[in-house]
Amino acid sequence: MRKNFVLALILFSLFTFSCGYSIYTKADLPFQEIYLRNVENLTLEPGLQDKMRKIAYQSLSENGFTLTSTAEKILDLQIKNYRLITLSEIGLTTVEYEVQIDVKAILYTKNGEKLSEFNPSSPFRTVFRTTRELQRVIADRNLAIESLLRDICDDLIRKLIFDATDSKI
Repeated sequence: MRKNFVLALILFSLFTFSCGYSIYTKADLPFQEIYLRNVENLTLEPGLQDKMRKIAYQSLSENGFTLTSTAEKILDLQIKNYRLITLSEIGLTTVEYEVQIDVKAILYTKNGEKLSEFNPSSPFRTVFRTTRELQRVIADRNLAIESLLRDICDDLIRKLIFDATDSKI
């Protein structure tokens, strides 16, 4: 019985430590401070830039970045495309929607030199279903947009942290 327990513990340790998952601390970040200067909405959907700025600030701070206007690295975001697409209908009423958002991120130095420009795995997509009244459709759409912007910010931060070694950041 004890042999089986030890064997199970060894196998568990091998699977856990060999999966490639690593924990990074704030000291492992390629830079500590960043300034989120502009979030530009190039679409016709009002308020996207405000939601994006709020979620980007939250995501950056949750991932160990200090947000300050005196930072050496400056980040600008552009929301390039927003689409709300009908996926399915029942009796001339749309019941399933897809939201697509394209974002471009540009990282600058404090002197204005462009370090990198990338699209966080754009376009991001999410789907939501609803068969309710218009107010509920709008509320569900807003929840889907916020979830999508969170995913975009998570990917943006992943690129800032892990792709920093590939560029001149």
